[in-house]
Amino acid sequence: MNKERLKYILIILVPLALSAYTHLWNLLGFPSFHIDEAHYMRRAMSVLNGMGPQESAANAYPRTYDQPYFGQLFIAGILGLAGYPDSLKPGADLHSIEMLHLVPRILVGFLAIVDTFILFKIVERRYSITFALIAAVFFAIMPSTWLFRRVYLETILMPFLLTSILLALYLKVPNDSNSPNPKSKYYISKYVLILLSGIFLGLAIYTKIPAFTMIPLVGTMVFFYSGKNLKSLGIWLIPVISIPLLWPVYSIVVGQTDLWAYWVLWQAERDRPLSISLANFFSIDPLLVSIGVAGLALTAIKKDYFPLLWIIPFLIFSYFIGWVQYFHLMLIFPAFCISSAILIGSIQSFIAKYSRVLSYTIVGFVFIFGIVTTTMLITLDVNSDYFRVFTAIAEKIPEADQKNEKITLIGSHWWDWDSYWISQYILNRPYHWIDPHLDPKFKDKILTDKVLIVADPIFVDSLSRKINSDNLRQIRNL
Repeated sequence: MNKERLKYILIILVPLALSAYTHLWNLLGFPSFHIDEAHYMRRAMSVLNGMGPQESAANAYPRTYDQPYFGQLFIAGILGLAGYPDSLKPGADLHSIEMLHLVPRILVGFLAIVDTFILFKIVERRYSITFALIAAVFFAIMPSTWLFRRVYLETILMPFLLTSILLALYLKVPNDSNSPNPKSKYYISKYVLILLSGIFLGLAIYTKIPAFTMIPLVGTMVFFYSGKNLKSLGIWLIPVISIPLLWPVYSIVVGQTDLWAYWVLWQAERDRPLSISLANFFSIDPLLVSIGVAGLALTAIKKDYFPLLWIIPFLIFSYFIGWVQYFHLMLIFPAFCISSAILIGSIQSFIAKYSRVLSYTIVGFVFIFGIVTTTMLITLDVNSDYFRVFTAIAEKIPEADQKNEKITLIGSHWWDWDSYWISQYILNRPYHWIDPHLDPKFKDKILTDKVLIVADPIFVDSLSRKINSDNLRQIRNL
C-alpha cells in the first residue's frame, strides 16, 4: 500500500470514527425515546410476528396507512437476521427492557456511520476531498446529528437517498482532482448506474413519501450527466415511480383503498407549520444552520445549484403540506453539511493565502464547538425513569395465557404505545388500552376488572376535560 492510498484511508477514517462515537455512545441514555420510535418498532414486530407488511387496526394502532410499510420491512428484516428479540431471552425485568430498546438504536447508529461514508464520497465526487472531509465531519459531530440516534423513518431512508445521489454523480466523468484515491479498475455501465440510482430513490420514497422531493435533484443529475438523454431519464423514472406505487397497490389488493385514502389525507390535514420546525431546528443547531444558510448563498452566487436543489423542493413541499416536525428536516441535514463545508472550506482557502495558522484556527473552532456540544448531549442520561416505568408496566400486565386476568392500561398516548410493542409482541402480555389522545371524548369503556393507570401530568390534564362522559367519570373515581 503506497503512502497516498494510506493517507486517503486515514482521511476517511477520521469522520467515520467521529460518527461511530456520536451515534453509538450511550444510546440508552440519550436521546429520550420518541413516540414515533415506538410506532415503527411496533410495526416491525408485527412483521416479525408474521402479520404482514401493513399493520391492521384490528390488532393495534388505529391509524394504519399513515406511512408506507418499507420502513418496518427493513427494520424487521435486519433485526430478524440478528435473531432479535429471541436471542436476548427477553423478560419483564429492567435489563431486558433496556436491551430491547438498545438493539434497534445500535442498528440506526450503524446506518448513520454508513451515511457519513456515503456523504464523504458524494462531496468528494462533486467537489474535492477537502470539502468532503469537512462535510462528513460536520455530519458526524454537529449537535443536530443526535437525531440520527433515534429510530425514525428518516434515519432508515437516508442511506438509500444518499446512495441514489452518489450513483447519479458517478455518471459524470470527474475532472482531475487532488484526491489520492486511485481510479477504479472496474467499469459499470451507465444504464446500470441509472437503474440502481432510481431503485434506491424509489426505496427511499417507499419508506417515507416526502423523499419524492429529491426527484428534481437526482433527476437533474441523471439528465445532464447522461448527455441530456431523455431515454436515460425515463429508465431512471421507472423504479422511482413504480416502487412507491406498491403501497397503494397493496391497499387495492387487500380491499382497503378507502382506509389508504383516508389516512393519507389525514396526514396532510394536520396543522404544524414549517416555520415552527425551522425555529426548532435552529435552536438545536444554530451554528450549522447559520453557516449552512450562508453557504447556500455562496453556492447560489457561484451558480452551484446542487445544495439548493436538495433543500428548496423539500421546503416548498413542507410549506404547503402544513405538517412538519423538527426531525422531518433530517432529509436536508446533509445538504446543510455540504453548504457549510463549501463556505468554511472557501474561507479557509482564502485566509490560508495570508495566514495558514489562522485559517486552520477558524476550522478548528467549528470542529471543537461541534464535538464538545455533542459530547455534552450524548453523555446525558434522560431515560432511566422511563425504563423503570416501562418495566413496572410489563411486570404488572399478566401473560396472555392467564385468560381471566385481562387488564386495561389507561394513560397518556406516550405510555400506552411506548410500552405496547414490547408487552404485546415480545413478552406476550397483551392489554386493552384507553388513550385520551385517540379518544378525546372518552367514548371507550373499561372492559376489564383490573385497571393500570399511568398518571403523568399529560394524562392528569386530560381528566380535567369538560365533557359529558360516563367513562370519564368512572376513570376519575378509580
